[in-house]
Amino acid sequence: MESIIRKLFLWGLALVLLTPVIGVAAEKTEVVVGAVIQATGKFSGEGRENHNGMLMWVDDVNAKGGIFVKDIGKKLPVRLITYDDRSDTSTCVKLYERLITVDKVDLLLPPWGSANHFAMTAVTEKHKFPLVMGSAAAMQIFTRGFKYIFETAPLTTTNVAPFADYLGTIKDQIKIIAVLYENHLFPLAIKDSLENALRKGGFDIAMMEQYPLGCTDFSSVLTKVKALNPDALFLLNIFPSSVYATKQMIELGIKPKFYMVNIGPTYSNEFIYGIGDFTEGICETGYWISDLNYEGAKEFGKKYLDRFKKIAIPDGAWPYMAGQILEQAIEKAGTLDREKINDKLHSEEFNCIGGPFKYDEKGINVKQKGFMTQVQNKKRVIAWPPNLANAKIIFPKKY
Repeated sequence: MESIIRKLFLWGLALVLLTPVIGVAAEKTEVVVGAVIQATGKFSGEGRENHNGMLMWVDDVNAKGGIFVKDIGKKLPVRLITYDDRSDTSTCVKLYERLITVDKVDLLLPPWGSANHFAMTAVTEKHKFPLVMGSAAAMQIFTRGFKYIFETAPLTTTNVAPFADYLGTIKDQIKIIAVLYENHLFPLAIKDSLENALRKGGFDIAMMEQYPLGCTDFSSVLTKVKALNPDALFLLNIFPSSVYATKQMIELGIKPKFYMVNIGPTYSNEFIYGIGDFTEGICETGYWISDLNYEGAKEFGKKYLDRFKKIAIPDGAWPYMAGQILEQAIEKAGTLDREKINDKLHSEEFNCIGGPFKYDEKGINVKQKGFMTQVQNKKRVIAWPPNLANAKIIFPKKY
């Protein structure tokens, strides 16, 4: 009798010990993805677009049943966990740490902005979490030897190349160049890349002046610009300072032959329609536009417009690309094991609404292409380079 009781006890104990192991495997019913968003605060406009792109990716994935994970043997839907950092970088970093250590998410989607990416990727690198980034174009992010970061937004060097290239074709008409740049990591990085590209092209820069982050009064710096009377004026900004600067240019009668803003016409309601006819012929960094001949780009643009009642802009497209690339990496790896996903991100090629992606050891897409857009008939068009353009560039700018 004692022997029978002992056997029953051991059998029961074995069931108790084995049940949690079996349960864990059986309970994996979703892929939990975390992100920190900028829903409030000074970057809430860009942050909402970033969040919109995430929501569209999650909905599109779940509409087709989820992501197929080979070692689980089925598709798993995606559940998104988000926190608002109120546009504060230190809070952003803390919340990504929380997502990893407290919420124990499977994977991550990116915040908005180069400054946030620069800070929070120290956390993802420490925890060995692969991060397909969004609006992270500053080269400084990629010079630290990190192995778990991957870009979607073209780098600053890629973004400025079309401008220097185009001005090189009209060099005899561009004698005086002025550059104004906002005190923020991304415009600072753009400034460095633009300065290098222009000087390499043989141009002199007559004026290069910084203005404060979030500036609304440009009277002082624009008075200097008016006295200089430049042929080409570059405003390297975070939105919405380009709106204030451009309106005050109109008041002062500043009329350069070539006027470029880093971020402006992308926000068509606020910039193109908010300012009016003066915007015709203004050039802007390309980044991304639904007119690009990339798989799914036009469809994404249409769905974005239908859902959010606004034109899709790069800040919404990049997190969607991040999701697409992450999804493909999971399916190529056949697992949610982050090391194996990271290996695939470094070794495979991916396609998304931003075109083809193939990453080098730094996480930089070696297939990225830069282009320049221009406002024509109240719409952004691709104006340069000729092999990507869908419109002929207007020069000089009309007034």
